[in-house]
Amino acid sequence: MRKLIILIVLIMSTNFAFGSGDIVDGWETDLDQAKADAVRLKKPIILFLHSVSCFYCPKVIENILPNPMLAKFLKKNFVRLELDTSTGSDSIESEVTDQAPPRFIVSITPAFVFMGPNEEKLARGGKKHMIVYGYWDVNDTKKWAQDALRRFKNLYGDKYK
Repeated sequence: MRKLIILIVLIMSTNFAFGSGDIVDGWETDLDQAKADAVRLKKPIILFLHSVSCFYCPKVIENILPNPMLAKFLKKNFVRLELDTSTGSDSIESEVTDQAPPRFIVSITPAFVFMGPNEEKLARGGKKHMIVYGYWDVNDTKKWAQDALRRFKNLYGDKYK
């Protein structure tokens, strides 16, 4: 019995030490699953791209995304997806390395990509992805998200009724 308890404690501490891959609480970490959820829920996707070598990414994760007003707005209106853009030796946590497909690798993080459920583009009449780079405060982040939601409804509202 004692060995079993020690084994359980070791397994649990290993999980806490290495994490589950989820950097942001409640955000999806699988692109295909997020797209399926977005189609089912008829919502656009907000994709948060981060990297372990990024100075501002932890600040967004700790100070911006948990804000109750912003978190409620994003949860209600978007399928929330976060992907690590770190590659190879840049990533401390091997299980989150190379999460982002090459088409979403950006040179500046943090970055938010707003898109439709099937990766439809929301900028310039649907010809480019709407990408917001850098660290923004809570109110500015919400304004960007509201703009993306408006664009999504204007461009694809009929398709996802």
